[in-house]
Amino acid sequence: MLGTDAVAEELMEQLGPLIAGERSLFAQRCHEHAISMGHLHLITLLEEHGPLPMGRIAELLGSALPNVTGMADRMVERGLVERTRDASDRRVVMLSLTPQGVAQLRQLTELRRQRLGAALTHLTVDQRATLLLSIKSLRAAFERVPRQGESTS
Repeated sequence: MLGTDAVAEELMEQLGPLIAGERSLFAQRCHEHAISMGHLHLITLLEEHGPLPMGRIAELLGSALPNVTGMADRMVERGLVERTRDASDRRVVMLSLTPQGVAQLRQLTELRRQRLGAALTHLTVDQRATLLLSIKSLRAAFERVPRQGESTS
C-alpha cells in the first residue's frame, strides 16, 4: 500500500487534469455565451454578496476602478447587471445582478451540473456512495485550510 504522502500525491495527480479539463470546458461554454472570465468573476461576486459598491468590487477583483467601470459598462449593455445609487450616499454607485444575469449564471451552472450528472451515471451505486463520503471529507478538510489572503489564526 502507498504511504500517506504518496496517496496524497496520486490524488493530486488524478484530480489536477480532471479539474483542468472541466475548467477549460466551462471557460469554453462561458465564451459561447459571450461571458469572459472577468465577467464571470464579477457576476459570481454579485451572486455571493448581493449588490456591491463599485469600489468594493474593484477591491475584490484586485483591479483598478476604471477597469471595473469598463467591465460593468459592457455587462450593463448586455443586461446582465444594473447600476443604482446608494440610498444613503448618492455618490456611491452600486452594481447588482439583473434577472437576466441571474438566469445566465444559472444556465451556465446547469450545464455544469448536467455534465457531472451524466458522469455519475457511469458509476455504480456503491461507487457513488463512496465518492459522496470522500467529497464530504474533502470539503471538511478545505474548510480547515484558510483561503488565499486569509490569516491562519
